[in-house]
Amino acid sequence: MSVQTRPLRRGPIVVLVVAVVVIALALGAALALRGDASEPVPTDSSATSVLVYDRKQNRTLRQEGAGTRYRSASLVKLLIAVDLVQRGHVTPDRPSPRVTRMLSYSDDTIANQLWESGGGPDIVRRTATSLGLTATEPPADPGRWGDTLLSAEDVVKIYRAVLAMPSRERQLILDPLRNAHQVAADGVDQYFGIPDALPGRPWAIKQGWAAGRGGVDAHTSGVVGTGDQYVVVVLSHRPGGTALETAMREVTETTTTIENLLS
Repeated sequence: MSVQTRPLRRGPIVVLVVAVVVIALALGAALALRGDASEPVPTDSSATSVLVYDRKQNRTLRQEGAGTRYRSASLVKLLIAVDLVQRGHVTPDRPSPRVTRMLSYSDDTIANQLWESGGGPDIVRRTATSLGLTATEPPADPGRWGDTLLSAEDVVKIYRAVLAMPSRERQLILDPLRNAHQVAADGVDQYFGIPDALPGRPWAIKQGWAAGRGGVDAHTSGVVGTGDQYVVVVLSHRPGGTALETAMREVTETTTTIENLLS
């Protein structure tokens, strides 16, 4: 005996359910990229995050506000450089003087060029996926690369990924950071944080600073010690009106407090 079934009527309710499912899947994909990322620091607030990771012992020595998200300022230049290496546009046999200068002098003009040629926000999306960054998000204004959001936890992941690259590729990024010039391309003294607070130790650094648009951000990040044993990240935000020099000095003071953790 055969059983006849009635054709499914695709009425408004079915269409609505399908639409809800599609939206939910899209939101789920977005949340998967961001993980449990917090909201960015409010522009009128003060915040400082610290993360110190010991590669030799494979453990975190200090962690405060590691998931808090900040405006990246020039730290996004790390992602621009990593993306170029990952896509084979910069190789040991074809190094890039522009990438070297962008990293060592924190050159914004070069960053603008490489950001545009690399697809802007797509750079952030690609590296967030390839490096497993859960709090990193492209800027709302595609042209403002410094407004990329990231966390101290994600910055540590970036350095660990660079350190895991084959030696010659790793040098394409770390060598410019080891030779970071004290005076950046925009005339700012970028030897706050790690260079000032941890003297006498080898380092490779990438600094970030930005003032205006509702606040002041000052960040120090890098690898410190013999064999690049430690990854050190201090991110900060201060309300608008704070002098950039004050924000940088406070980052240096915070970085000084971790010296006793380093052997």
